[in-house]
Amino acid sequence: MPDFLKYIAAPVVRNKLINNKEFLKYYRLLEERESFDSNKLIEFQFEQLKKILIHSFENVPYYYYVFKKVSFDPYSFSDFNQIKKIPFLTREDINKNFNNLISRKKIRNGYYVGSTGGSSGLPLKFLLDYDSVYKENAFIYYFRKKLGYNYNDKLITFRQVDYSGTKLCKFNPMHNETLFLPLRLSKSTISEYARKFNKENPQYINGYLSAIWYFARLLVENSIEIKPKLRGIFLISENIDHKQRAFVEQFFGVKSSTFYGHSERVIIAEEKAEGRYQFDPYYGYTEQVPFQGNKDLIVGTGFLNYTMPLIRYQTDDVCTKEDQYYLIEGKRSSSVGLVGLNDEFVTATVYDLEDRFFKNITSYQFIQNEKGKADMHILVNNEFKLSELDAIINRMNKQTEGVLKINVRIVERLQLTPRGKYQMYILNIPVKKQVGL
Repeated sequence: MPDFLKYIAAPVVRNKLINNKEFLKYYRLLEERESFDSNKLIEFQFEQLKKILIHSFENVPYYYYVFKKVSFDPYSFSDFNQIKKIPFLTREDINKNFNNLISRKKIRNGYYVGSTGGSSGLPLKFLLDYDSVYKENAFIYYFRKKLGYNYNDKLITFRQVDYSGTKLCKFNPMHNETLFLPLRLSKSTISEYARKFNKENPQYINGYLSAIWYFARLLVENSIEIKPKLRGIFLISENIDHKQRAFVEQFFGVKSSTFYGHSERVIIAEEKAEGRYQFDPYYGYTEQVPFQGNKDLIVGTGFLNYTMPLIRYQTDDVCTKEDQYYLIEGKRSSSVGLVGLNDEFVTATVYDLEDRFFKNITSYQFIQNEKGKADMHILVNNEFKLSELDAIINRMNKQTEGVLKINVRIVERLQLTPRGKYQMYILNIPVKKQVGL
C-alpha cells in the first residue's frame, strides 16, 4: 500500500492494536498489579505456569512423552522447584522435534510462523499464537509508559524490515511509526534522513541502539541540526553498549529505556536501573541455572503461546544476580558488525534469515576483508542441496543491495577465537576505517 493511503488508513489500522481484547486485557493486568504485593504476583505466575504445563501434557505429543519419561505429573504440580524434573529444551530439540511440539488442540485465532537467525549461528523456526502479538505489545507499551508514552505519540523507528525498494523509510500505521531503514544510513544519505526526521516531528525514537547511535554520529560529523524535541528513546533487540547509550542520550537530551526479550516469546525483562533487569512474572517463568562462576544460564517457560509451548527453553544468554536485579549478557552486540560500501554500519539485526531459505543451515559466520564485501561461511546438514546455495546468495544480497556484497561459501568448520569461542563476525579491516567505531 502506498504511504499516502497508509496515512489515511492509519486510525483504523491503529485501532486494531490498541482496542484489541487481548492487548487491553494484558495492559490492564499490568496496571492492576501495581497495587499487588509479591505474594499475589507469585500466585498469578504459578497459576499460569501450571496451566501451560497441563495444556502441554494434554495436547503436545513431545511433552506427553517427556513428562511420562521423567514421571512428571502436571496435575499435582504444587511447587516451582518440581519443574526441574523436566529436561531443558534446546534449539536442537525444537528443530529435531518440530512437528511433535505443535499443539493438537487448535488455538483461538490461529498462529503464524516465526523465525530467528540465531545469534549463536543456529537458525530456528517456531509457531506463535496470533494473539501473542497483542499480548506482547501490552508489555512493551506498558514499559514505554514509564517515559511518558501514550498511544497517540509518533515514533521514528530504526529497524530493518524486508524491503527491497529504494526509499530510505516507510510508514507503519500499526504503531504510528515511520521506519528508518538502518542499512541505508551513510554520509551520502544522512541529509535526507534528517529532512524526513524533522518533517515527521516525532515524540520518541525507537529501535536498534547501533543505528540510532550511528544516526546521531552522522548528524554531528556533518553539522546537521534536528528540530523535534524528543521525550524519550526506546532501545530494542541488541545488547546495550553503555558508551553508545550515553552518547545518544546526551545528543538528544532525553533518557532511554530498554527491555530484554526473545522472538520466541518465552522471557521478557524490564530494565529497572541502568543495565539491571527484572524478569516479568506475568510473561513467563524464568529460571537462573548455575553455569560458570557467578553466571547463570537463562531458562524460560513462556505463558503467551499455546500453539507451540516452549517449556524450560534454554537460551543462549547468561545473567548475574546483583541485589534484586540481574545483569544480562546477550549475544546481539550493538557495536560489532560489517562495513558497507559507503561506510554503512551493518549489524546482525539487518538480516532476516527466514527459515525457508536457511532451514538446512546449521550455523554461519561472517568474515570481512574489504569494505563493501564480506564472506558468509555456512555449515550445512545432510538435507542441504547445492541448488539452495543460489537462493541463499540471492536472498542475502537482496537484503543488502547496493550496500554490501555477500559471498556465501559452504565450509567444514567455522573459525574460532584462540580460546575456542564462536564469533558471528570476524573483521579484518583496520579499526580506523570503520566509521564511528
